[in-house]
Amino acid sequence: MKKITLLMALLTFGISNAQVTTGEVVFSAGYSAQLDIDDDGVTLTMIGPDNIWLGVGFGVTSMTNGGDVVTYDSTGFNDRRFTGVGATPPTDTQDWTLVSDDVSGGERTVVATRGLTGSDDTDYTFDPDDASIMLVWARSPSSLNFGAHGSNNRGSTVVGFNLGVDDALFAQNIKLFPNPASDIVNISFVHTSERAQVEIFSVLGQSIRSQELSANESIVDISDLEAGMYILQITSENGIASKRIIKE
Repeated sequence: MKKITLLMALLTFGISNAQVTTGEVVFSAGYSAQLDIDDDGVTLTMIGPDNIWLGVGFGVTSMTNGGDVVTYDSTGFNDRRFTGVGATPPTDTQDWTLVSDDVSGGERTVVATRGLTGSDDTDYTFDPDDASIMLVWARSPSSLNFGAHGSNNRGSTVVGFNLGVDDALFAQNIKLFPNPASDIVNISFVHTSERAQVEIFSVLGQSIRSQELSANESIVDISDLEAGMYILQITSENGIASKRIIKE
């Protein structure tokens, strides 16, 4: 993930604490999150448009009463709880610490940390020994003010935990240039003879097309795309990575 900075311990796991990661979880085009968990706590990174609110819930598959959820909205990063489907989640005791809130090119990257347990009964307990986690997500269609998200701006998923090093290194070994671009994007792999597939997604989550990459440096033609932001999801036997590009 281009803008997610993994903790140094992720690259030196096993020296002290066990650390696992979900890797980048793409909820919809333009909105993704990542959880990094070790014996000391959890780090949540959320990346999305800078002009709308973003939310992630833990350990549930819907807005289940008593479920744990966090949001970034016009009032900042908030610790909340679900009180039922369709009900606006109220805030509860703030157990999260906002580490950073960076905006660049219309994209917001939020990083927050918390202990494995929270102070409320509804707080999810994270465990680095867990194999997977259920997540729900939502985003506003148009506003930073926390409110209704509509049926097309939410979802649920189950993601597995892994040690995370392979995908992180795989992403670091991919270079895109130029970016922004107007006609073509070059994808360069550090590893020789890298074979991969790239799929282009629009900001609405629509898959536009995919193509095979079969050389150390491959070209993706974006000349027919409308101006805006797109996500390139690159998959090979060495890992999965998502890169954001701007079409001029």
